[in-house]
Amino acid sequence: MALNARILGLSTAILLVSGCVSVPAEDALSGIDTPTGWAAVSAEMATDAKPVTENWLADLHDPVITLLVAEAIEGNTNLAAAEARVRATRERVGITRAAVLPTVNGALSGRTAKTPASSRLNSNNQVVVVPETTTEDFNLGFNLSWELDIWGRLTDQTRAAYLGAEAAKLDLASTELSIAGGTAQAFYALTEARLQRQLSERDVQTGESNLSIIERRYNRGISSSLDVRLARSSLASSRATLVARQRTEQEAARRLEFLLGRYPSAAIASAEALPMLDGFWGDGSVAVGDPLSLLATRPDVIAAERRLKAAGLNAAAARKALLPSLSLSGSAFEQEFEASNISFDLSDAAQSLTANLVQPLFQGGRLRAQARAAKADMEAVVFDYAGTVLTAYQEVENALAAERFLTAQLEAQSLAFEEAKAAEELTQRQYLSGTTNIFNLISAQQRRISAESQYISASRQRLSNRIDLYLALGASFEVPDVTTTAIGPGNAQIVSQMTPDQKGDRS
Repeated sequence: MALNARILGLSTAILLVSGCVSVPAEDALSGIDTPTGWAAVSAEMATDAKPVTENWLADLHDPVITLLVAEAIEGNTNLAAAEARVRATRERVGITRAAVLPTVNGALSGRTAKTPASSRLNSNNQVVVVPETTTEDFNLGFNLSWELDIWGRLTDQTRAAYLGAEAAKLDLASTELSIAGGTAQAFYALTEARLQRQLSERDVQTGESNLSIIERRYNRGISSSLDVRLARSSLASSRATLVARQRTEQEAARRLEFLLGRYPSAAIASAEALPMLDGFWGDGSVAVGDPLSLLATRPDVIAAERRLKAAGLNAAAARKALLPSLSLSGSAFEQEFEASNISFDLSDAAQSLTANLVQPLFQGGRLRAQARAAKADMEAVVFDYAGTVLTAYQEVENALAAERFLTAQLEAQSLAFEEAKAAEELTQRQYLSGTTNIFNLISAQQRRISAESQYISASRQRLSNRIDLYLALGASFEVPDVTTTAIGPGNAQIVSQMTPDQKGDRS
Protein backbone atom coordinates (compact mmCIF):
# COMPACT_ATOMS: atom_id res chain seq x y z
CA MET A 1 0.00 0.00 0.00
CA ALA A 2 2.82 2.43 0.83
CA LEU A 3 4.48 1.74 -2.54
CA ASN A 4 1.19 2.29 -4.37
CA ALA A 5 0.66 5.58 -2.53
CA ARG A 6 4.12 6.80 -3.56
CA ILE A 7 3.57 5.83 -7.19
CA LEU A 8 0.13 7.50 -7.11
CA GLY A 9 1.68 10.67 -5.70
CA LEU A 10 4.35 10.76 -8.38
CA SER A 11 1.81 10.05 -11.10
CA THR A 12 -0.38 12.89 -9.83
CA ALA A 13 2.64 15.20 -9.93
CA ILE A 14 3.25 14.22 -13.54
CA LEU A 15 -0.35 14.97 -14.51
CA LEU A 16 -0.21 18.34 -12.77
CA VAL A 17 2.96 19.41 -14.53
CA SER A 18 2.33 17.84 -17.93
CA GLY A 19 1.08 21.16 -19.25
CA CYS A 20 3.79 23.26 -17.61
CA VAL A 21 7.10 24.39 -19.04
CA SER A 22 9.15 22.71 -16.30
CA VAL A 23 8.56 20.16 -13.56
CA PRO A 24 8.69 21.50 -9.96
CA ALA A 25 11.04 19.38 -7.88
CA GLU A 26 8.71 19.49 -4.88
CA ASP A 27 5.91 17.96 -6.94
CA ALA A 28 8.23 15.16 -8.03
CA LEU A 29 8.74 14.32 -4.33
CA SER A 30 5.08 14.60 -3.35
CA GLY A 31 4.79 10.84 -2.94
CA ILE A 32 7.65 10.65 -0.42
CA ASP A 33 6.88 11.31 3.25
CA THR A 34 10.11 13.11 4.12
CA PRO A 35 10.77 13.66 7.86
CA THR A 36 12.19 16.87 9.28
CA GLY A 37 15.26 15.12 10.70
CA TRP A 38 17.38 12.05 10.15
CA ALA A 39 15.88 8.89 11.61
CA ALA A 40 19.32 7.56 12.57
CA VAL A 41 20.06 10.64 14.71
CA SER A 42 18.35 10.49 18.08
CA ALA A 43 17.50 13.60 20.08
CA GLU A 44 20.41 12.94 22.45
CA MET A 45 22.87 12.62 19.58
CA ALA A 46 21.51 15.69 17.82
CA THR A 47 22.37 17.85 20.84
CA ASP A 48 25.73 16.21 21.55
CA ALA A 49 27.46 15.62 18.24
CA LYS A 50 30.58 16.74 16.43
CA PRO A 51 29.93 19.07 13.48
CA VAL A 52 30.82 17.80 10.05
CA THR A 53 33.55 19.98 8.63
CA GLU A 54 33.16 21.73 5.29
CA ASN A 55 36.56 20.32 4.29
CA TRP A 56 36.28 16.65 5.13
CA LEU A 57 39.87 15.93 4.10
CA ALA A 58 41.09 18.20 6.87
CA ASP A 59 38.77 16.41 9.30
CA LEU A 60 40.73 13.19 8.70
CA HIS A 61 43.94 14.82 10.02
CA ASP A 62 45.93 12.97 7.35
CA PRO A 63 48.19 15.05 5.07
CA VAL A 64 49.10 12.04 2.93
CA ILE A 65 45.43 11.49 2.06
CA THR A 66 45.15 15.13 1.02
CA LEU A 67 48.12 14.79 -1.32
CA LEU A 68 46.86 11.51 -2.76
CA VAL A 69 43.42 12.99 -3.45
CA ALA A 70 45.07 15.98 -5.14
CA GLU A 71 47.05 13.60 -7.34
CA ALA A 72 43.93 11.61 -8.18
CA ILE A 73 42.02 14.76 -9.15
CA GLU A 74 44.93 15.68 -11.42
CA GLY A 75 45.72 12.29 -12.95
CA ASN A 76 42.63 10.07 -12.85
CA THR A 77 41.71 9.08 -16.40
CA ASN A 78 37.98 8.70 -15.72
CA LEU A 79 37.87 12.21 -14.32
CA ALA A 80 39.77 13.59 -17.30
CA ALA A 81 37.28 11.92 -19.62
CA ALA A 82 34.39 13.40 -17.64
CA GLU A 83 35.94 16.87 -17.94
CA ALA A 84 36.21 16.45 -21.70
CA ARG A 85 32.56 15.40 -21.91
CA VAL A 86 31.56 18.52 -19.97
CA ARG A 87 33.39 20.68 -22.49
CA ALA A 88 31.68 18.84 -25.34
CA THR A 89 28.27 19.35 -23.72
CA ARG A 90 29.00 23.04 -23.27
CA GLU A 91 29.84 23.37 -26.97
CA ARG A 92 26.63 21.59 -27.96
CA VAL A 93 24.72 24.27 -26.10
CA GLY A 94 26.11 26.75 -28.63
CA ILE A 95 24.86 24.53 -31.45
CA THR A 96 21.35 24.50 -29.99
CA ARG A 97 21.38 28.22 -29.21
CA ALA A 98 22.31 29.05 -32.83
CA ALA A 99 18.83 27.97 -33.95
CA VAL A 100 17.36 31.06 -32.23
CA LEU A 101 19.52 33.43 -34.27
CA PRO A 102 19.33 34.26 -38.00
CA THR A 103 21.61 32.54 -40.48
CA VAL A 104 23.47 34.83 -42.89
CA ASN A 105 25.62 33.57 -45.76
CA GLY A 106 27.69 35.58 -48.21
CA ALA A 107 27.99 34.47 -51.83
CA LEU A 108 30.34 35.47 -54.63
CA SER A 109 30.05 33.86 -58.03
CA GLY A 110 31.75 34.53 -61.32
CA ARG A 111 31.04 33.26 -64.83
CA THR A 112 33.07 33.46 -68.00
CA ALA A 113 31.48 32.62 -71.38
CA LYS A 114 33.58 32.26 -74.54
CA THR A 115 32.02 32.16 -78.03
CA PRO A 116 34.36 30.87 -80.74
CA ALA A 117 34.79 32.64 -84.11
CA SER A 118 32.31 31.67 -86.84
CA SER A 119 31.20 32.64 -90.35
CA ARG A 120 27.81 33.08 -92.04
CA LEU A 121 26.21 34.40 -95.18
CA ASN A 122 24.53 37.73 -95.12
CA SER A 123 21.55 38.79 -97.19
CA ASN A 124 23.85 39.52 -100.15
CA ASN A 125 25.26 36.03 -100.07
CA GLN A 126 28.53 37.37 -98.78
CA VAL A 127 30.54 35.50 -96.15
CA VAL A 128 30.66 37.40 -92.90
CA VAL A 129 33.21 36.36 -90.24
CA VAL A 130 32.06 36.68 -86.62
CA PRO A 131 35.07 37.08 -84.33
CA GLU A 132 35.57 35.20 -81.06
CA THR A 133 33.95 36.87 -78.02
CA THR A 134 34.40 36.52 -74.27
CA THR A 135 31.90 37.75 -71.67
CA GLU A 136 32.19 37.88 -67.91
CA ASP A 137 29.70 38.57 -65.13
CA PHE A 138 30.04 38.50 -61.37
CA ASN A 139 27.40 38.29 -58.62
CA LEU A 140 27.97 39.40 -55.05
CA GLY A 141 25.28 39.10 -52.41
CA PHE A 142 23.97 37.75 -49.14
CA ASN A 143 21.34 35.21 -48.11
CA LEU A 144 19.43 35.38 -44.83
CA SER A 145 17.14 32.85 -43.19
CA TRP A 146 15.55 33.12 -39.76
CA GLU A 147 12.89 31.11 -37.98
CA LEU A 148 11.02 33.44 -35.65
CA ASP A 149 10.53 31.85 -32.26
CA ILE A 150 6.93 32.97 -31.93
CA TRP A 151 5.90 30.13 -29.59
CA GLY A 152 9.16 29.86 -27.62
CA ARG A 153 9.98 26.38 -28.93
CA LEU A 154 13.57 27.23 -29.80
CA THR A 155 13.99 29.07 -26.51
CA ASP A 156 12.76 26.02 -24.62
CA GLN A 157 15.25 23.82 -26.43
CA THR A 158 18.06 26.29 -25.67
CA ARG A 159 17.15 26.52 -22.01
CA ALA A 160 17.00 22.74 -21.81
CA ALA A 161 20.47 22.55 -23.36
CA TYR A 162 21.83 24.99 -20.78
CA LEU A 163 20.28 22.93 -17.98
CA GLY A 164 21.83 19.80 -19.48
CA ALA A 165 25.22 21.49 -19.47
CA GLU A 166 24.74 22.46 -15.81
CA ALA A 167 23.81 18.86 -15.02
CA ALA A 168 26.94 17.61 -16.78
CA LYS A 169 29.07 20.01 -14.73
CA LEU A 170 27.40 18.78 -11.55
CA ASP A 171 28.03 15.21 -12.65
CA LEU A 172 31.69 16.14 -12.89
CA ALA A 173 31.61 17.51 -9.34
CA SER A 174 29.95 14.29 -8.19
CA THR A 175 32.64 12.27 -9.97
CA GLU A 176 35.37 14.33 -8.31
CA LEU A 177 33.78 13.74 -4.92
CA SER A 178 33.50 10.02 -5.60
CA ILE A 179 37.11 9.75 -6.77
CA ALA A 180 38.33 11.73 -3.74
CA GLY A 181 36.45 9.43 -1.38
CA GLY A 182 37.47 6.33 -3.32
CA THR A 183 41.12 7.35 -3.19
CA ALA A 184 41.03 7.87 0.58
CA GLN A 185 39.25 4.56 1.09
CA ALA A 186 41.67 2.77 -1.23
CA PHE A 187 44.64 4.12 0.74
CA TYR A 188 43.14 2.94 4.02
CA ALA A 189 42.33 -0.43 2.43
CA LEU A 190 45.99 -0.69 1.40
CA THR A 191 47.09 0.19 4.93
CA GLU A 192 44.75 -2.44 6.35
CA ALA A 193 46.10 -5.01 3.88
CA ARG A 194 49.63 -4.19 5.00
CA LEU A 195 48.71 -4.56 8.68
CA GLN A 196 46.95 -7.86 7.96
CA ARG A 197 50.00 -9.10 6.06
CA GLN A 198 52.32 -8.08 8.89
CA LEU A 199 50.00 -9.84 11.33
CA SER A 200 50.26 -13.03 9.25
CA GLU A 201 54.04 -12.71 9.17
CA ARG A 202 54.11 -12.55 12.95
CA ASP A 203 51.75 -15.49 13.08
CA VAL A 204 54.09 -17.51 10.87
CA GLN A 205 57.05 -16.57 13.06
CA THR A 206 55.12 -17.64 16.14
CA GLY A 207 54.21 -20.92 14.47
CA GLU A 208 57.81 -21.58 13.50
CA SER A 209 58.95 -20.84 17.05
CA ASN A 210 56.25 -23.11 18.49
CA LEU A 211 57.20 -25.92 16.11
CA SER A 212 60.87 -25.60 17.06
CA ILE A 213 60.02 -25.82 20.77
CA ILE A 214 57.62 -28.73 20.30
CA GLU A 215 60.13 -30.68 18.20
CA ARG A 216 62.78 -30.24 20.89
CA ARG A 217 60.30 -31.39 23.53
CA TYR A 218 59.38 -34.34 21.31
CA ASN A 219 63.04 -35.31 20.95
CA ARG A 220 63.32 -35.29 24.75
CA GLY A 221 60.15 -37.37 25.03
CA ILE A 222 58.07 -34.61 26.64
CA SER A 223 55.70 -33.95 23.69
CA SER A 224 53.92 -36.48 21.52
CA SER A 225 53.96 -36.89 17.75
CA LEU A 226 50.39 -35.53 17.73
CA ASP A 227 51.71 -32.25 19.16
CA VAL A 228 54.27 -32.07 16.35
CA ARG A 229 51.72 -32.74 13.62
CA LEU A 230 49.26 -30.21 15.02
CA ALA A 231 52.00 -27.58 15.17
CA ARG A 232 53.03 -28.32 11.59
CA SER A 233 49.41 -28.12 10.41
CA SER A 234 48.87 -24.82 12.19
CA LEU A 235 52.08 -23.40 10.66
CA ALA A 236 51.08 -24.50 7.16
CA SER A 237 47.69 -22.80 7.55
CA SER A 238 49.39 -19.62 8.73
CA ARG A 239 51.68 -19.66 5.71
CA ALA A 240 48.71 -20.11 3.38
CA THR A 241 46.98 -17.14 5.00
CA LEU A 242 50.15 -15.08 4.61
CA VAL A 243 50.32 -15.78 0.86
CA ALA A 244 46.67 -14.80 0.47
CA ARG A 245 47.21 -11.55 2.35
CA GLN A 246 50.30 -10.73 0.30
CA ARG A 247 48.16 -11.01 -2.82
CA THR A 248 45.45 -8.86 -1.25
CA GLU A 249 48.00 -6.17 -0.38
CA GLN A 250 49.36 -6.03 -3.92
CA GLU A 251 45.85 -5.85 -5.39
CA ALA A 252 44.99 -3.00 -3.00
CA ALA A 253 48.15 -1.15 -4.07
CA ARG A 254 47.29 -1.54 -7.75
CA ARG A 255 43.74 -0.36 -7.14
CA LEU A 256 45.05 2.82 -5.52
CA GLU A 257 47.61 3.38 -8.28
CA PHE A 258 44.87 3.04 -10.88
CA LEU A 259 42.83 5.75 -9.16
CA LEU A 260 45.91 7.98 -9.11
CA GLY A 261 46.54 7.47 -12.82
CA ARG A 262 49.81 5.64 -12.18
CA TYR A 263 51.00 2.40 -13.72
CA PRO A 264 49.64 -0.41 -11.49
CA SER A 265 52.98 -1.81 -10.36
CA ALA A 266 52.00 -2.29 -6.67
CA ALA A 267 54.94 -0.09 -5.72
CA ILE A 268 53.08 2.61 -3.79
CA ALA A 269 53.76 2.77 -0.08
CA SER A 270 51.05 2.59 2.57
CA ALA A 271 50.93 4.16 6.00
CA GLU A 272 52.47 2.45 9.01
CA ALA A 273 49.12 2.35 10.78
CA LEU A 274 45.55 3.51 10.46
CA PRO A 275 44.90 7.01 11.82
CA MET A 276 42.65 7.74 14.75
CA LEU A 277 39.34 9.45 14.06
CA ASP A 278 37.84 12.24 16.08
CA GLY A 279 34.66 11.12 17.75
CA PHE A 280 31.63 12.01 15.67
CA TRP A 281 29.27 12.16 18.63
CA GLY A 282 31.27 14.66 20.65
CA ASP A 283 31.00 18.30 21.62
CA GLY A 284 29.03 20.70 19.49
CA SER A 285 25.94 20.14 17.40
CA VAL A 286 25.41 17.77 14.52
CA ALA A 287 25.90 19.57 11.20
CA VAL A 288 24.43 17.01 8.85
CA GLY A 289 21.46 19.23 8.17
CA ASP A 290 18.10 17.65 7.46
CA PRO A 291 16.78 15.53 4.58
CA LEU A 292 15.40 18.51 2.66
CA SER A 293 18.64 20.51 2.96
CA LEU A 294 20.44 17.57 1.36
CA LEU A 295 18.68 18.42 -1.91
CA ALA A 296 20.78 21.57 -2.16
CA THR A 297 24.16 20.06 -1.27
CA ARG A 298 24.60 16.77 -3.15
CA PRO A 299 25.83 17.33 -6.72
CA ASP A 300 24.05 14.27 -8.11
CA VAL A 301 20.72 15.36 -6.62
CA ILE A 302 21.10 18.88 -7.99
CA ALA A 303 22.06 17.44 -11.39
CA ALA A 304 18.92 15.29 -11.35
CA GLU A 305 16.86 18.39 -10.55
CA ARG A 306 18.40 20.22 -13.54
CA ARG A 307 17.51 17.28 -15.80
CA LEU A 308 14.00 17.40 -14.38
CA LYS A 309 13.59 20.98 -15.55
CA ALA A 310 15.22 20.22 -18.89
CA ALA A 311 12.82 17.33 -19.48
CA GLY A 312 9.85 19.63 -18.93
CA LEU A 313 11.25 22.14 -21.41
CA ASN A 314 11.92 19.46 -24.00
CA ALA A 315 8.38 18.15 -23.60
CA ALA A 316 7.01 21.67 -24.07
CA ALA A 317 9.15 22.17 -27.18
CA ALA A 318 7.92 18.89 -28.65
CA ARG A 319 4.29 19.99 -28.18
CA LYS A 320 5.00 23.38 -29.74
CA ALA A 321 6.36 21.65 -32.85
CA LEU A 322 2.70 20.95 -33.72
CA LEU A 323 2.03 24.70 -34.03
CA PRO A 324 2.63 26.83 -37.14
CA SER A 325 6.16 28.09 -37.73
CA LEU A 326 7.05 31.47 -39.18
CA SER A 327 10.32 31.98 -40.98
CA LEU A 328 11.87 34.78 -42.99
CA SER A 329 14.21 34.46 -45.93
CA GLY A 330 15.86 37.24 -47.82
CA SER A 331 18.59 37.93 -50.32
CA ALA A 332 20.42 40.86 -51.85
CA PHE A 333 22.60 40.48 -54.94
CA GLU A 334 24.44 42.85 -57.25
CA GLN A 335 25.80 41.93 -60.67
CA GLU A 336 28.96 43.31 -62.25
CA PHE A 337 30.53 42.52 -65.62
CA GLU A 338 34.14 43.28 -64.71
CA ALA A 339 36.09 41.95 -61.76
CA SER A 340 37.58 45.36 -61.10
CA ASN A 341 34.12 46.79 -60.51
CA ILE A 342 33.04 44.27 -57.86
CA SER A 343 31.48 46.10 -54.93
CA PHE A 344 28.30 45.96 -52.97
CA ASP A 345 25.84 48.80 -52.61
CA LEU A 346 22.59 47.75 -51.03
CA SER A 347 20.68 50.50 -52.80
CA ASP A 348 21.75 49.12 -56.18
CA ALA A 349 21.32 45.44 -55.27
CA ALA A 350 18.44 43.23 -56.24
CA GLN A 351 16.62 42.47 -53.02
CA SER A 352 13.97 40.02 -51.90
CA LEU A 353 12.29 39.24 -48.60
CA THR A 354 9.91 36.33 -48.11
CA ALA A 355 7.85 35.30 -45.10
CA ASN A 356 6.78 31.67 -44.77
CA LEU A 357 4.05 30.49 -42.42
CA VAL A 358 3.99 26.69 -42.27
CA GLN A 359 1.42 24.57 -40.47
CA PRO A 360 2.21 20.85 -40.26
CA LEU A 361 -0.77 18.93 -41.64
CA PHE A 362 0.35 15.37 -42.21
CA GLN A 363 3.70 13.80 -41.38
CA GLY A 364 2.60 10.28 -40.67
CA GLY A 365 2.12 11.00 -36.95
CA ARG A 366 5.80 11.83 -36.46
CA LEU A 367 5.32 15.10 -34.55
CA ARG A 368 2.64 13.72 -32.24
CA ALA A 369 4.77 10.64 -31.55
CA GLN A 370 7.71 12.91 -30.72
CA ALA A 371 5.51 14.89 -28.34
CA ARG A 372 4.28 11.72 -26.60
CA ALA A 373 7.85 10.38 -26.39
CA ALA A 374 9.07 13.64 -24.83
CA LYS A 375 6.25 13.50 -22.28
CA ALA A 376 7.13 9.90 -21.44
CA ASP A 377 10.78 10.92 -21.06
CA MET A 378 9.69 13.67 -18.68
CA GLU A 379 7.69 11.18 -16.63
CA ALA A 380 10.72 8.86 -16.45
CA VAL A 381 12.91 11.74 -15.27
CA VAL A 382 10.39 12.51 -12.52
CA PHE A 383 10.79 8.98 -11.16
CA ASP A 384 14.57 9.11 -11.71
CA TYR A 385 14.76 12.28 -9.64
CA ALA A 386 12.68 10.76 -6.85
CA GLY A 387 14.89 7.66 -6.95
CA THR A 388 18.06 9.75 -6.77
CA VAL A 389 16.73 11.61 -3.74
CA LEU A 390 15.71 8.37 -2.01
CA THR A 391 19.15 6.91 -2.68
CA ALA A 392 20.75 10.00 -1.13
CA TYR A 393 18.52 9.69 1.95
CA GLN A 394 19.35 6.01 2.26
CA GLU A 395 23.10 6.57 2.03
CA VAL A 396 23.06 9.25 4.74
CA GLU A 397 20.85 7.20 7.07
CA ASN A 398 23.06 4.13 6.58
CA ALA A 399 26.26 6.05 7.26
CA LEU A 400 24.85 7.80 10.34
CA ALA A 401 23.62 4.51 11.81
CA ALA A 402 26.87 2.73 10.93
CA GLU A 403 28.87 5.45 12.70
CA ARG A 404 27.24 4.50 15.97
CA PHE A 405 27.39 0.75 15.40
CA LEU A 406 31.01 0.74 14.21
CA THR A 407 32.12 2.86 17.16
CA ALA A 408 30.60 0.34 19.56
CA GLN A 409 31.99 -2.55 17.54
CA LEU A 410 35.50 -1.09 17.59
CA GLU A 411 35.40 -0.65 21.36
CA ALA A 412 34.24 -4.23 21.85
CA GLN A 413 36.79 -5.55 19.38
CA SER A 414 39.57 -3.67 21.15
CA LEU A 415 38.63 -5.33 24.44
CA ALA A 416 38.40 -8.73 22.73
CA PHE A 417 41.89 -8.28 21.30
CA GLU A 418 43.41 -7.28 24.65
CA GLU A 419 41.84 -10.25 26.43
CA ALA A 420 42.83 -12.68 23.67
CA LYS A 421 46.39 -11.40 23.78
CA ALA A 422 46.60 -11.84 27.55
CA ALA A 423 45.03 -15.32 27.27
CA GLU A 424 47.60 -16.34 24.65
CA GLU A 425 50.50 -15.25 26.84
CA LEU A 426 49.06 -17.15 29.81
CA THR A 427 48.43 -20.32 27.77
CA GLN A 428 51.94 -20.24 26.33
CA ARG A 429 53.45 -20.11 29.84
CA GLN A 430 51.21 -22.97 30.94
CA TYR A 431 52.21 -25.10 27.98
CA LEU A 432 55.90 -24.56 28.59
CA SER A 433 55.38 -25.55 32.22
CA GLY A 434 53.44 -28.64 31.17
CA THR A 435 50.09 -27.64 32.71
CA THR A 436 48.16 -27.46 29.43
CA ASN A 437 48.28 -29.15 26.02
CA ILE A 438 49.07 -28.08 22.46
CA PHE A 439 45.36 -27.87 21.60
CA ASN A 440 44.82 -25.06 24.07
CA LEU A 441 47.97 -23.23 22.94
CA ILE A 442 47.06 -23.29 19.24
CA SER A 443 43.47 -22.32 20.04
CA ALA A 444 44.64 -19.34 22.14
CA GLN A 445 47.01 -18.20 19.39
CA GLN A 446 44.26 -18.44 16.76
CA ARG A 447 41.85 -16.46 18.95
CA ARG A 448 44.45 -13.72 19.38
CA ILE A 449 45.22 -13.59 15.66
CA SER A 450 41.51 -13.51 14.80
CA ALA A 451 40.77 -10.80 17.39
CA GLU A 452 43.62 -8.59 16.18
CA SER A 453 42.61 -9.09 12.55
CA GLN A 454 39.02 -8.15 13.31
CA TYR A 455 40.20 -5.10 15.25
CA ILE A 456 42.19 -3.91 12.25
CA SER A 457 39.23 -4.51 9.94
CA ALA A 458 36.85 -2.66 12.26
CA SER A 459 39.22 0.32 12.38
CA ARG A 460 39.36 0.49 8.59
CA GLN A 461 35.58 0.02 8.28
CA ARG A 462 34.95 2.97 10.55
CA LEU A 463 37.31 5.12 8.50
CA SER A 464 35.60 4.07 5.28
CA ASN A 465 32.18 4.71 6.74
CA ARG A 466 33.18 8.20 7.87
CA ILE A 467 34.20 8.92 4.28
CA ASP A 468 30.93 7.38 3.05
CA LEU A 469 29.09 9.82 5.31
CA TYR A 470 30.94 12.79 3.84
CA LEU A 471 30.17 11.56 0.33
CA ALA A 472 26.52 10.95 1.17
CA LEU A 473 26.20 14.49 2.53
CA GLY A 474 27.90 15.94 -0.54
CA ALA A 475 30.48 17.59 1.73
CA SER A 476 33.08 19.75 0.03
CA PHE A 477 36.84 19.27 0.15
CA GLU A 478 39.96 21.21 -0.69
CA VAL A 479 43.22 19.96 -2.16
CA PRO A 480 46.52 21.73 -2.90
CA ASP A 481 48.14 21.88 -6.32
CA VAL A 482 50.59 18.99 -6.44
CA THR A 483 52.55 16.94 -8.94
CA THR A 484 52.77 13.17 -8.93
CA THR A 485 56.37 13.34 -7.72
CA ALA A 486 55.23 14.93 -4.47
CA ILE A 487 54.07 11.59 -3.10
CA GLY A 488 56.22 8.94 -4.66
CA PRO A 489 56.28 5.28 -3.67
CA GLY A 490 58.64 5.58 -0.75
CA ASN A 491 57.91 8.79 1.11
CA ALA A 492 54.43 8.30 2.59
CA GLN A 493 54.25 9.74 6.10
CA ILE A 494 51.26 9.95 8.34
CA VAL A 495 50.26 11.71 11.54
CA SER A 496 47.83 10.79 14.29
CA GLN A 497 48.50 7.10 13.90
CA MET A 498 47.54 4.20 16.12
CA THR A 499 48.76 0.64 16.30
CA PRO A 500 46.61 -2.45 16.74
CA ASP A 501 47.79 -2.64 20.33
CA GLN A 502 46.13 0.70 21.09
CA LYS A 503 42.53 0.26 22.04
CA GLY A 504 39.65 2.66 21.63
CA ASP A 505 39.79 6.06 19.97
CA ARG A 506 38.89 9.63 20.74
CA SER A 507 35.16 9.11 20.41
